[in-house]
Amino acid sequence: MKHYNLLILLFILPILTCHSQIELSKKGQEYYYSNPIITGMNPDPSICRVGEDYYLVTSTFGFYPGLPIYHSRDLVHWKLIGYGIDRPSQLNLNESEGDKINLYAATIRYNKGVFYIINTNTGRHNEDRNFVITATNPAGPWSEAHYIEGAPRIDPSLFFDDDGKVYYTGNDTAANPVFEKQRNIWMQEIDINTWKLVGNKVIVVDPGNYYKGLVLSGKENLLLDFFEGPHVYKKDGKYYLLISHGGTFWEHAVSIWNSDSIFGPYVLDNKNPIATNRDFSHNSYIHHTGHADMVETQNGEWWMVLLGTRPYGGDFTNLGRETCLVPVDWSGEWPVVNPLGPVGRIMPIHHRPNLPNHPWEEKDIRDNFDTKKLGLDWNFMQTPKEVWWHLDAPSGKLKINLRPEIIDKNVNPSFIGQRQAHKNFTAITKMEFIPKVENETAGMVITRDVSNQFQLVKTLKNGAEYLQLIRKEVVNDKIELIIAETQVSSKALYLKMEALEQLFTFSFSEDGKNWKILAKDQDGRLLSNALGIGRFTGTFIGMYATSKGKESSNSALFDWFEYSGF
Repeated sequence: MKHYNLLILLFILPILTCHSQIELSKKGQEYYYSNPIITGMNPDPSICRVGEDYYLVTSTFGFYPGLPIYHSRDLVHWKLIGYGIDRPSQLNLNESEGDKINLYAATIRYNKGVFYIINTNTGRHNEDRNFVITATNPAGPWSEAHYIEGAPRIDPSLFFDDDGKVYYTGNDTAANPVFEKQRNIWMQEIDINTWKLVGNKVIVVDPGNYYKGLVLSGKENLLLDFFEGPHVYKKDGKYYLLISHGGTFWEHAVSIWNSDSIFGPYVLDNKNPIATNRDFSHNSYIHHTGHADMVETQNGEWWMVLLGTRPYGGDFTNLGRETCLVPVDWSGEWPVVNPLGPVGRIMPIHHRPNLPNHPWEEKDIRDNFDTKKLGLDWNFMQTPKEVWWHLDAPSGKLKINLRPEIIDKNVNPSFIGQRQAHKNFTAITKMEFIPKVENETAGMVITRDVSNQFQLVKTLKNGAEYLQLIRKEVVNDKIELIIAETQVSSKALYLKMEALEQLFTFSFSEDGKNWKILAKDQDGRLLSNALGIGRFTGTFIGMYATSKGKESSNSALFDWFEYSGF
Protein backbone atom coordinates (compact mmCIF):
# COMPACT_ATOMS: atom_id res chain seq x y z
CA MET A 1 0.00 0.00 0.00
CA LYS A 2 2.85 2.36 0.82
CA HIS A 3 4.44 1.68 -2.57
CA TYR A 4 1.11 2.43 -4.23
CA ASN A 5 0.92 5.75 -2.37
CA LEU A 6 4.40 6.63 -3.59
CA LEU A 7 3.38 6.00 -7.20
CA ILE A 8 0.35 8.24 -6.74
CA LEU A 9 2.55 11.02 -5.37
CA LEU A 10 4.96 10.71 -8.28
CA PHE A 11 2.05 10.78 -10.73
CA ILE A 12 0.68 14.04 -9.33
CA LEU A 13 4.13 15.61 -8.88
CA PRO A 14 3.92 17.86 -11.99
CA ILE A 15 0.80 19.42 -10.51
CA LEU A 16 2.45 19.98 -7.16
CA THR A 17 5.75 21.42 -8.32
CA CYS A 18 4.32 24.87 -8.93
CA HIS A 19 5.50 25.38 -5.34
CA SER A 20 9.16 25.12 -4.34
CA GLN A 21 8.34 22.79 -1.46
CA ILE A 22 5.87 19.96 -2.00
CA GLU A 23 3.17 19.98 0.64
CA LEU A 24 2.41 16.53 1.99
CA SER A 25 -0.41 15.55 4.29
CA LYS A 26 0.42 14.69 7.87
CA LYS A 27 -0.05 11.05 7.01
CA GLY A 28 2.23 11.42 3.99
CA GLN A 29 4.93 13.01 6.10
CA GLU A 30 5.08 9.84 8.18
CA TYR A 31 6.15 7.87 5.12
CA TYR A 32 7.78 10.29 2.69
CA TYR A 33 10.23 13.18 2.57
CA SER A 34 11.00 15.71 -0.14
CA ASN A 35 14.34 16.67 -1.69
CA PRO A 36 16.46 18.62 -1.13
CA ILE A 37 16.86 17.85 2.57
CA ILE A 38 19.20 20.84 3.11
CA THR A 39 18.25 23.83 0.97
CA GLY A 40 20.35 26.69 -0.33
CA MET A 41 24.02 26.36 -1.26
CA ASN A 42 25.11 23.07 0.34
CA PRO A 43 27.01 21.05 -2.28
CA ASP A 44 29.33 18.04 -2.05
CA PRO A 45 27.78 16.52 1.10
CA SER A 46 29.72 14.02 3.19
CA ILE A 47 28.16 12.11 6.06
CA CYS A 48 29.05 9.92 9.04
CA ARG A 49 27.09 8.23 11.83
CA VAL A 50 27.93 8.00 15.52
CA GLY A 51 25.41 5.79 17.29
CA GLU A 52 22.00 7.29 16.52
CA ASP A 53 23.38 10.67 15.42
CA TYR A 54 24.31 11.73 11.89
CA TYR A 55 26.70 14.53 10.95
CA LEU A 56 27.11 16.09 7.54
CA VAL A 57 29.49 18.66 6.04
CA THR A 58 29.22 20.63 2.77
CA SER A 59 31.43 22.89 0.64
CA THR A 60 31.68 26.66 1.12
CA PHE A 61 34.34 27.86 -1.38
CA GLY A 62 35.08 31.57 -0.67
CA PHE A 63 32.54 32.03 2.13
CA TYR A 64 33.44 32.21 5.82
CA PRO A 65 32.92 30.53 8.26
CA GLY A 66 33.76 27.48 6.21
CA LEU A 67 32.47 23.91 6.14
CA PRO A 68 29.08 23.96 7.92
CA ILE A 69 28.38 20.98 10.18
CA TYR A 70 24.79 19.70 10.24
CA HIS A 71 23.25 17.26 12.74
CA SER A 72 20.32 14.88 12.26
CA ARG A 73 18.74 11.90 13.99
CA ASP A 74 16.42 10.83 11.17
CA LEU A 75 18.37 11.81 8.00
CA VAL A 76 15.49 14.09 6.96
CA HIS A 77 15.61 16.98 9.43
CA TRP A 78 18.96 18.75 9.77
CA LYS A 79 20.21 21.42 12.14
CA LEU A 80 23.27 23.64 11.63
CA ILE A 81 25.45 23.21 14.75
CA GLY A 82 28.77 24.81 13.79
CA TYR A 83 31.59 25.14 11.27
CA GLY A 84 34.82 23.29 10.69
CA ILE A 85 36.64 26.55 9.88
CA ASP A 86 35.57 29.45 12.11
CA ARG A 87 38.89 31.05 13.16
CA PRO A 88 41.23 32.93 10.80
CA SER A 89 44.21 31.14 12.38
CA GLN A 90 43.08 27.65 11.39
CA LEU A 91 44.23 27.64 7.77
CA ASN A 92 47.44 29.65 8.32
CA LEU A 93 46.95 31.69 5.15
CA ASN A 94 49.86 33.73 3.81
CA GLU A 95 48.35 36.96 2.51
CA SER A 96 51.66 38.11 1.02
CA GLU A 97 51.51 35.16 -1.37
CA GLY A 98 47.88 35.77 -2.27
CA ASP A 99 46.35 33.03 -0.11
CA LYS A 100 42.55 33.01 0.04
CA ILE A 101 39.91 30.75 1.46
CA ASN A 102 38.37 28.55 -1.27
CA LEU A 103 37.19 25.34 0.35
CA TYR A 104 36.21 22.52 -2.00
CA ALA A 105 34.58 19.20 -1.15
CA ALA A 106 35.26 17.87 2.35
CA THR A 107 34.90 14.41 3.88
CA ILE A 108 33.76 13.89 7.49
CA ARG A 109 34.60 10.67 9.34
CA TYR A 110 34.54 9.43 12.95
CA ASN A 111 36.90 6.94 14.56
CA LYS A 112 37.51 6.04 18.22
CA GLY A 113 36.12 9.21 19.75
CA VAL A 114 37.53 11.66 17.20
CA PHE A 115 35.85 13.43 14.28
CA TYR A 116 37.95 14.13 11.19
CA ILE A 117 37.32 16.54 8.32
CA ILE A 118 39.70 16.35 5.38
CA ASN A 119 39.46 19.10 2.77
CA THR A 120 41.13 21.10 0.00
CA ASN A 121 41.77 24.84 0.09
CA THR A 122 42.45 25.68 -3.54
CA GLY A 123 43.02 29.30 -2.51
CA ARG A 124 46.28 28.41 -0.76
CA HIS A 125 49.35 29.47 -2.67
CA ASN A 126 51.36 26.44 -1.56
CA GLU A 127 50.85 23.27 -3.61
CA ASP A 128 50.08 21.19 -0.51
CA ARG A 129 46.53 22.43 -0.12
CA ASN A 130 44.88 19.36 1.38
CA PHE A 131 44.48 19.45 5.14
CA VAL A 132 42.84 17.70 8.09
CA ILE A 133 41.08 19.19 11.11
CA THR A 134 39.92 17.19 14.12
CA ALA A 135 37.46 17.56 17.01
CA THR A 136 35.92 15.52 19.79
CA ASN A 137 32.68 17.51 19.46
CA PRO A 138 31.36 17.96 15.90
CA ALA A 139 30.00 21.40 16.87
CA GLY A 140 33.58 22.43 17.58
CA PRO A 141 36.04 23.70 18.35
CA TRP A 142 37.99 22.11 15.51
CA SER A 143 41.77 21.99 15.49
CA GLU A 144 44.21 24.03 13.46
CA ALA A 145 44.77 22.63 9.97
CA HIS A 146 47.27 19.80 9.50
CA TYR A 147 48.51 20.24 5.92
CA ILE A 148 49.49 17.05 4.10
CA GLU A 149 52.67 17.13 2.04
CA GLY A 150 52.65 15.36 -1.30
CA ALA A 151 48.85 15.21 -1.61
CA PRO A 152 47.96 16.81 -4.97
CA ARG A 153 44.67 18.00 -6.46
CA ILE A 154 41.26 17.93 -4.77
CA ASP A 155 38.52 15.93 -3.02
CA PRO A 156 40.46 14.04 -0.33
CA SER A 157 38.83 11.30 1.71
CA LEU A 158 39.86 9.13 4.68
CA PHE A 159 39.16 5.44 5.20
CA PHE A 160 39.76 3.71 8.54
CA ASP A 161 40.31 -0.03 7.97
CA ASP A 162 39.60 -2.82 10.44
CA ASP A 163 43.32 -3.44 11.08
CA GLY A 164 43.89 0.13 12.29
CA LYS A 165 45.47 1.40 9.09
CA VAL A 166 44.17 4.63 7.57
CA TYR A 167 44.14 5.49 3.88
CA TYR A 168 44.00 8.76 1.96
CA THR A 169 42.09 8.79 -1.33
CA GLY A 170 41.97 11.67 -3.79
CA ASN A 171 42.10 12.58 -7.46
CA ASP A 172 44.97 13.85 -9.58
CA THR A 173 45.73 14.93 -13.13
CA ALA A 174 47.15 12.02 -15.12
CA ALA A 175 50.87 12.18 -15.86
CA ASN A 176 50.23 11.08 -19.45
CA PRO A 177 46.56 11.79 -20.05
CA VAL A 178 44.74 9.90 -22.77
CA PHE A 179 42.07 12.60 -22.98
CA GLU A 180 41.82 16.21 -21.85
CA LYS A 181 39.59 15.83 -18.78
CA GLN A 182 41.21 12.70 -17.38
CA ARG A 183 41.55 12.59 -13.60
CA ASN A 184 42.92 9.49 -11.92
CA ILE A 185 41.92 8.25 -8.46
CA TRP A 186 44.87 7.51 -6.19
CA MET A 187 45.30 6.04 -2.74
CA GLN A 188 48.05 5.94 -0.12
CA GLU A 189 48.37 4.99 3.52
CA ILE A 190 48.55 7.93 5.95
CA ASP A 191 49.84 8.23 9.52
CA ILE A 192 47.19 10.13 11.49
CA ASN A 193 49.68 10.97 14.26
CA THR A 194 52.04 12.86 11.96
CA TRP A 195 49.73 13.38 8.97
CA LYS A 196 52.47 12.06 6.72
CA LEU A 197 51.75 9.87 3.72
CA VAL A 198 53.56 6.53 4.00
CA GLY A 199 54.32 3.80 1.52
CA ASN A 200 53.64 4.11 -2.19
CA LYS A 201 51.06 6.16 -3.99
CA VAL A 202 48.84 3.80 -5.99
CA ILE A 203 46.60 4.74 -8.92
CA VAL A 204 43.53 2.62 -8.15
CA VAL A 205 41.25 3.82 -10.99
CA ASP A 206 42.64 5.13 -14.28
CA PRO A 207 39.83 6.23 -16.63
CA GLY A 208 42.29 6.22 -19.50
CA ASN A 209 42.11 2.43 -19.42
CA TYR A 210 38.44 2.58 -20.40
CA TYR A 211 38.68 5.40 -22.93
CA LYS A 212 39.39 3.48 -26.12
CA GLY A 213 36.36 1.23 -25.80
CA LEU A 214 33.96 4.05 -24.95
CA VAL A 215 35.04 6.68 -27.44
CA LEU A 216 33.61 4.60 -30.26
CA SER A 217 30.11 4.96 -28.78
CA GLY A 218 30.56 8.64 -27.97
CA LYS A 219 30.03 8.13 -24.24
CA GLU A 220 33.47 9.10 -23.00
CA ASN A 221 32.33 12.52 -21.83
CA LEU A 222 29.50 10.96 -19.82
CA LEU A 223 31.51 8.26 -18.07
CA LEU A 224 35.11 9.39 -17.86
CA ASP A 225 35.38 13.16 -17.44
CA PHE A 226 36.62 14.54 -14.14
CA PHE A 227 36.76 11.50 -11.83
CA GLU A 228 36.47 13.07 -8.36
CA GLY A 229 34.93 12.81 -4.90
CA PRO A 230 36.20 9.29 -4.09
CA HIS A 231 35.04 7.52 -0.92
CA VAL A 232 36.01 4.02 0.27
CA TYR A 233 33.68 1.63 2.15
CA LYS A 234 34.14 -1.93 3.36
CA LYS A 235 31.27 -4.40 3.28
CA ASP A 236 31.28 -8.19 3.57
CA GLY A 237 35.07 -8.24 3.27
CA LYS A 238 35.17 -6.27 0.02
CA TYR A 239 36.38 -2.71 -0.55
CA TYR A 240 34.10 -0.39 -2.50
CA LEU A 241 35.20 2.82 -4.19
CA LEU A 242 32.49 5.39 -4.92
CA ILE A 243 33.38 8.05 -7.51
CA SER A 244 31.59 11.04 -9.04
CA HIS A 245 32.23 12.05 -12.65
CA GLY A 246 30.91 13.76 -15.75
CA GLY A 247 31.52 17.29 -14.48
CA THR A 248 29.23 19.16 -12.10
CA PHE A 249 26.44 20.09 -14.49
CA TRP A 250 23.84 18.18 -16.53
CA GLU A 251 25.98 15.04 -16.99
CA HIS A 252 26.98 14.64 -13.33
CA ALA A 253 26.85 11.01 -12.16
CA VAL A 254 28.03 8.54 -9.51
CA SER A 255 29.66 5.14 -10.14
CA ILE A 256 31.14 2.38 -7.99
CA TRP A 257 33.97 -0.19 -8.15
CA ASN A 258 34.98 -3.01 -5.78
CA SER A 259 38.03 -5.06 -4.93
CA ASP A 260 39.22 -7.78 -2.56
CA SER A 261 42.25 -5.62 -1.70
CA ILE A 262 42.46 -2.01 -0.56
CA PHE A 263 44.84 -1.13 -3.40
CA GLY A 264 42.89 -3.05 -6.03
CA PRO A 265 42.58 -4.05 -8.73
CA TYR A 266 39.12 -2.45 -8.70
CA VAL A 267 36.36 -3.84 -10.90
CA LEU A 268 33.54 -1.59 -12.05
CA ASP A 269 29.87 -2.35 -11.58
CA ASN A 270 28.52 -3.09 -15.05
CA LYS A 271 25.40 -1.11 -14.15
CA ASN A 272 27.38 2.13 -13.68
CA PRO A 273 26.48 4.88 -13.21
CA ILE A 274 24.45 3.84 -10.18
CA ALA A 275 23.07 7.36 -9.60
CA THR A 276 22.38 10.16 -12.07
CA ASN A 277 19.57 12.33 -13.42
CA ARG A 278 21.50 13.24 -16.56
CA ASP A 279 18.94 11.67 -18.91
CA PHE A 280 16.06 13.62 -17.36
CA SER A 281 14.62 16.68 -19.04
CA HIS A 282 16.22 19.98 -18.05
CA ASN A 283 12.78 20.88 -16.71
CA SER A 284 12.99 18.12 -14.10
CA TYR A 285 12.59 19.09 -10.46
CA ILE A 286 16.02 17.69 -9.44
CA HIS A 287 19.09 17.80 -11.68
CA HIS A 288 22.93 17.98 -11.71
CA THR A 289 22.97 15.06 -9.24
CA GLY A 290 26.34 13.74 -8.10
CA HIS A 291 29.22 13.96 -5.64
CA ALA A 292 27.84 11.39 -3.22
CA ASP A 293 28.60 9.72 0.10
CA MET A 294 26.84 6.78 1.78
CA VAL A 295 25.98 5.83 5.34
CA GLU A 296 24.52 2.76 7.05
CA THR A 297 21.88 3.40 9.69
CA GLN A 298 21.73 1.67 13.07
CA ASN A 299 18.86 -0.36 11.58
CA GLY A 300 20.97 -1.71 8.74
CA GLU A 301 19.59 0.51 5.97
CA TRP A 302 21.90 2.27 3.52
CA TRP A 303 21.33 5.83 2.32
CA MET A 304 23.14 8.12 -0.07
CA VAL A 305 23.54 11.88 0.24
CA LEU A 306 24.51 13.82 -2.87
CA LEU A 307 24.18 17.23 -4.40
CA GLY A 308 21.41 18.28 -6.73
CA THR A 309 19.93 21.45 -8.16
CA ARG A 310 16.41 22.75 -8.67
CA PRO A 311 16.36 24.56 -12.03
CA TYR A 312 13.58 27.08 -12.51
CA GLY A 313 12.74 29.71 -15.10
CA GLY A 314 14.68 27.60 -17.62
CA ASP A 315 18.19 26.23 -17.15
CA PHE A 316 18.77 28.51 -14.17
CA THR A 317 19.81 27.43 -10.68
CA ASN A 318 19.94 30.51 -8.46
CA LEU A 319 19.92 28.40 -5.30
CA GLY A 320 23.12 26.64 -6.25
CA ARG A 321 23.71 22.98 -5.50
CA GLU A 322 21.79 21.59 -2.54
CA THR A 323 21.92 18.39 -0.48
CA CYS A 324 19.62 15.52 -1.46
CA LEU A 325 18.94 12.07 0.03
CA VAL A 326 18.12 8.81 -1.75
CA PRO A 327 17.59 5.24 -0.45
CA VAL A 328 20.03 2.45 -1.28
CA ASP A 329 19.44 -1.32 -1.32
CA TRP A 330 22.73 -3.07 -0.58
CA SER A 331 21.44 -6.57 -0.03
CA GLY A 332 23.48 -7.91 -2.94
CA GLU A 333 27.07 -7.42 -4.05
CA TRP A 334 26.42 -3.98 -5.49
CA PRO A 335 24.38 -1.10 -4.04
CA VAL A 336 21.18 -0.24 -5.91
CA VAL A 337 20.17 3.41 -5.64
CA ASN A 338 16.42 4.13 -5.37
CA PRO A 339 15.43 0.44 -5.61
CA LEU A 340 11.68 1.21 -5.84
CA GLY A 341 12.40 3.06 -9.05
CA PRO A 342 13.15 4.64 -11.24
CA VAL A 343 16.39 2.86 -10.31
CA GLY A 344 19.41 5.11 -10.01
CA ARG A 345 17.37 8.29 -10.13
CA ILE A 346 16.95 10.94 -7.46
CA MET A 347 13.33 11.97 -7.11
CA PRO A 348 11.58 14.89 -5.39
CA ILE A 349 9.83 12.43 -3.04
CA HIS A 350 11.15 9.23 -1.49
CA HIS A 351 10.09 6.85 1.23
CA ARG A 352 11.44 7.92 4.63
CA PRO A 353 14.26 6.09 6.46
CA ASN A 354 13.24 3.58 9.11
CA LEU A 355 14.22 5.97 11.89
CA PRO A 356 12.16 7.79 14.52
CA ASN A 357 10.92 11.14 13.25
CA HIS A 358 13.08 13.88 14.79
CA PRO A 359 12.28 17.43 13.64
CA TRP A 360 14.17 20.32 15.20
CA GLU A 361 12.61 23.42 16.64
CA GLU A 362 11.86 25.83 13.82
CA LYS A 363 14.11 28.86 13.81
CA ASP A 364 12.68 32.38 13.84
CA ILE A 365 12.43 34.07 10.47
CA ARG A 366 13.61 37.32 12.10
CA ASP A 367 17.04 37.91 13.63
CA ASN A 368 16.74 40.78 16.13
CA PHE A 369 20.52 40.91 16.69
CA ASP A 370 20.01 40.66 20.45
CA THR A 371 22.75 38.06 21.04
CA LYS A 372 26.45 38.50 21.74
CA LYS A 373 27.49 36.66 18.57
CA LEU A 374 26.10 36.46 15.07
CA GLY A 375 23.83 33.50 14.44
CA LEU A 376 25.21 30.48 12.61
CA ASP A 377 23.28 31.27 9.42
CA TRP A 378 25.32 34.43 8.76
CA ASN A 379 28.35 34.32 6.47
CA PHE A 380 31.07 36.60 5.13
CA MET A 381 32.89 36.73 1.81
CA GLN A 382 36.47 35.65 2.45
CA THR A 383 38.05 35.68 5.90
CA PRO A 384 37.64 38.87 7.96
CA LYS A 385 41.03 40.37 8.82
CA GLU A 386 39.48 42.59 11.46
CA VAL A 387 36.20 42.91 13.35
CA TRP A 388 34.17 45.49 11.44
CA TRP A 389 30.74 44.52 12.82
CA HIS A 390 29.41 44.88 16.38
CA LEU A 391 26.35 43.59 18.23
CA ASP A 392 26.82 45.52 21.46
CA ALA A 393 26.75 49.18 20.42
CA PRO A 394 23.96 50.13 20.52
CA SER A 395 22.25 47.19 22.19
CA GLY A 396 19.92 45.18 19.99
CA LYS A 397 21.30 46.42 16.68
CA LEU A 398 23.95 45.20 14.28
CA LYS A 399 26.52 47.89 13.50
CA ILE A 400 28.46 47.51 10.24
CA ASN A 401 31.41 49.81 9.61
CA LEU A 402 31.88 51.30 6.15
CA ARG A 403 35.19 50.17 4.67
CA PRO A 404 36.96 50.73 1.32
CA GLU A 405 36.33 47.15 0.16
CA ILE A 406 33.68 46.72 -2.56
CA ILE A 407 31.48 43.64 -2.80
CA ASP A 408 32.22 42.90 -6.47
CA LYS A 409 35.93 42.31 -5.75
CA ASN A 410 37.49 39.09 -4.43
CA VAL A 411 38.08 40.62 -1.00
CA ASN A 412 36.37 40.69 2.40
CA PRO A 413 33.78 43.48 2.05
CA SER A 414 31.48 44.66 4.84
CA PHE A 415 28.82 42.15 3.81
CA ILE A 416 26.96 39.78 6.12
CA GLY A 417 24.63 37.39 4.30
CA GLN A 418 22.76 34.13 4.43
CA ARG A 419 21.80 31.59 1.79
CA GLN A 420 18.78 32.03 -0.42
CA ALA A 421 17.07 28.76 0.39
CA HIS A 422 13.75 29.03 -1.49
CA LYS A 423 12.66 29.81 -5.02
CA ASN A 424 10.12 32.27 -3.60
CA PHE A 425 11.16 34.45 -0.69
CA THR A 426 10.76 37.77 1.10
CA ALA A 427 13.66 39.52 2.85
CA ILE A 428 13.19 42.69 4.89
CA THR A 429 15.51 44.74 7.08
CA LYS A 430 15.34 47.98 9.02
CA MET A 431 18.43 50.17 8.51
CA GLU A 432 19.58 53.46 10.02
CA PHE A 433 22.21 55.19 7.90
CA ILE A 434 23.17 58.75 6.97
CA PRO A 435 25.77 58.96 4.19
CA LYS A 436 28.21 61.83 4.77
CA VAL A 437 29.96 61.87 1.38
CA GLU A 438 29.00 60.52 -2.04
CA ASN A 439 31.20 57.44 -1.90
CA GLU A 440 29.34 56.08 1.15
CA THR A 441 26.68 53.42 0.55
CA ALA A 442 24.75 50.94 2.68
CA GLY A 443 21.74 48.69 2.29
CA MET A 444 20.71 45.21 1.20
CA VAL A 445 22.40 43.07 -1.46
CA ILE A 446 21.54 39.78 -3.13
CA THR A 447 24.59 38.32 -4.85
CA ARG A 448 26.00 35.29 -6.64
CA ASP A 449 29.76 35.07 -6.01
CA VAL A 450 31.28 38.52 -6.44
CA SER A 451 30.10 39.11 -9.98
CA ASN A 452 26.31 39.28 -10.36
CA GLN A 453 24.06 41.06 -7.89
CA PHE A 454 21.26 43.47 -7.10
CA GLN A 455 22.04 46.26 -4.62
CA LEU A 456 19.19 48.09 -2.85
CA VAL A 457 21.26 50.84 -1.22
CA LYS A 458 21.09 54.31 0.23
CA THR A 459 23.69 56.83 -0.94
CA LEU A 460 24.40 60.55 -1.36
CA LYS A 461 23.95 62.21 -4.76
CA ASN A 462 24.29 65.96 -5.39
CA GLY A 463 23.93 66.59 -1.69
CA ALA A 464 20.65 64.67 -1.35
CA GLU A 465 19.97 61.17 -0.06
CA TYR A 466 18.77 58.61 -2.59
CA LEU A 467 17.70 55.00 -2.51
CA GLN A 468 19.01 53.19 -5.57
CA LEU A 469 18.50 49.78 -7.13
CA ILE A 470 21.73 48.82 -8.87
CA ARG A 471 22.12 45.79 -11.13
CA LYS A 472 25.67 44.46 -11.53
CA GLU A 473 26.51 41.74 -14.00
CA VAL A 474 29.69 40.21 -15.35
CA VAL A 475 29.46 38.11 -18.48
CA ASN A 476 32.22 39.25 -20.81
CA ASP A 477 32.40 42.81 -19.54
CA LYS A 478 31.28 44.33 -16.28
CA ILE A 479 27.87 45.98 -16.48
CA GLU A 480 26.55 48.27 -13.76
CA LEU A 481 23.14 49.91 -14.17
CA ILE A 482 21.03 52.05 -11.88
CA ILE A 483 17.63 50.48 -12.53
CA ALA A 484 15.67 52.94 -10.39
CA GLU A 485 16.25 55.61 -7.77
CA THR A 486 14.22 57.90 -5.57
CA GLN A 487 15.02 60.61 -3.06
CA VAL A 488 14.48 59.74 0.61
CA SER A 489 14.64 61.87 3.73
CA SER A 490 14.38 59.68 6.85
CA LYS A 491 17.34 58.30 8.77
CA ALA A 492 15.64 54.91 9.08
CA LEU A 493 14.65 52.94 5.99
CA TYR A 494 12.85 49.62 5.68
CA LEU A 495 14.18 47.67 2.69
CA LYS A 496 12.42 44.73 1.07
CA MET A 497 13.33 42.20 -1.62
CA GLU A 498 10.72 39.74 -2.88
CA ALA A 499 11.18 36.92 -5.39
CA LEU A 500 8.47 34.99 -7.19
CA GLU A 501 10.83 32.53 -8.83
CA GLN A 502 12.81 34.64 -11.33
CA LEU A 503 10.80 37.85 -10.93
CA PHE A 504 12.16 40.21 -8.26
CA THR A 505 10.43 43.20 -6.67
CA PHE A 506 12.29 45.82 -4.63
CA SER A 507 10.40 48.05 -2.18
CA PHE A 508 11.03 50.47 0.66
CA SER A 509 9.25 52.24 3.48
CA GLU A 510 10.17 55.20 5.64
CA ASP A 511 7.78 54.29 8.48
CA GLY A 512 7.50 50.49 8.28
CA LYS A 513 3.82 50.70 7.31
CA ASN A 514 3.49 52.39 3.95
CA TRP A 515 5.48 50.62 1.27
CA LYS A 516 6.51 51.93 -2.13
CA ILE A 517 7.77 49.80 -5.01
CA LEU A 518 11.08 51.02 -6.38
CA ALA A 519 11.23 48.42 -9.16
CA LYS A 520 9.30 45.27 -9.99
CA ASP A 521 9.57 42.25 -12.30
CA GLN A 522 13.35 42.44 -12.41
CA ASP A 523 15.00 39.43 -14.07
CA GLY A 524 16.68 37.32 -11.38
CA ARG A 525 18.33 34.91 -13.79
CA LEU A 526 21.60 36.83 -13.54
CA LEU A 527 22.00 35.08 -10.16
CA SER A 528 22.19 31.63 -11.80
CA ASN A 529 25.26 29.54 -12.58
CA ALA A 530 23.77 28.92 -16.03
CA LEU A 531 25.43 32.22 -17.00
CA GLY A 532 28.98 31.04 -16.46
CA ILE A 533 31.11 27.93 -16.07
CA GLY A 534 32.77 27.41 -12.71
CA ARG A 535 30.28 29.25 -10.54
CA PHE A 536 30.02 26.58 -7.87
CA THR A 537 28.24 28.64 -5.22
CA GLY A 538 24.65 29.74 -4.65
CA THR A 539 22.91 33.04 -4.00
CA PHE A 540 23.35 34.94 -0.73
CA ILE A 541 21.28 37.83 0.56
CA GLY A 542 22.22 40.22 3.34
CA MET A 543 23.45 43.60 4.58
CA TYR A 544 26.24 45.65 3.05
CA ALA A 545 28.14 48.88 3.69
CA THR A 546 31.05 50.42 1.79
CA SER A 547 33.01 53.64 1.35
CA LYS A 548 34.10 52.59 -2.16
CA GLY A 549 37.87 52.69 -1.98
CA LYS A 550 38.19 55.46 0.60
CA GLU A 551 38.60 55.41 4.35
CA SER A 552 35.52 56.22 6.42
CA SER A 553 34.49 56.45 10.07
CA ASN A 554 30.81 56.04 9.20
CA SER A 555 28.66 53.01 9.94
CA ALA A 556 25.18 51.61 9.29
CA LEU A 557 22.87 50.16 11.92
CA PHE A 558 20.56 47.23 11.19
CA ASP A 559 17.80 46.76 13.75
CA TRP A 560 16.70 43.35 12.44
CA PHE A 561 16.72 41.15 9.37
CA GLU A 562 13.87 38.89 8.32
CA TYR A 563 13.91 36.11 5.72
CA SER A 564 11.03 33.77 4.86
CA GLY A 565 10.36 31.60 1.86
CA PHE A 566 8.44 28.75 0.26
